[in-house]
Amino acid sequence: MKKNIVAVLLVITLSTAALFADPVSFDVSTQVAGLNYLAITDAEFTGTTMGAWNTFMPANTVEGAVPITTSPLAYVNVINNKRAGVAVYVKADKMDANTSGNNYKIDYSVTVNGATYSTATSTANVMFVTAAQSAATSGLFLESYPVTAAVVQTSFDNAPEDTYVGTITFTFSAT
Repeated sequence: MKKNIVAVLLVITLSTAALFADPVSFDVSTQVAGLNYLAITDAEFTGTTMGAWNTFMPANTVEGAVPITTSPLAYVNVINNKRAGVAVYVKADKMDANTSGNNYKIDYSVTVNGATYSTATSTANVMFVTAAQSAATSGLFLESYPVTAAVVQTSFDNAPEDTYVGTITFTFSAT
């Protein structure tokens, strides 16, 4: 019986010591790499995760020249996880003739998110998303913006018969 009492007292003593022991802890950490994606697609992206983006992107790339009468021409997609955001710009080159010897160029305007770049009058990139608008303050910033364009009618009306192609370029800068 004495052995049982000693065993019980020993268990109580060890249990009590464990209850009053100092807690121990350690920190954990991780690093999230910066994401800045700018992509042109033929459909609007409405997903909310990178997994959805990775599935969407390959099936919706823009291939070849898009007729300027298509509306919208395409979508420019901005993906960002920088808290300060990114500024996104648009510019365009005049449409050149495909035929050698035809030096005529057609002017047109491009509109994205309320900002317009005109090949007839613009000389600098036009910002259509400010860093503040794209700040990733509560998670990943994913947005899809329709791109529309229209020819300058007099430039089009005076053009010789030919196929004309211009390039619309999007750039961004992280702050």
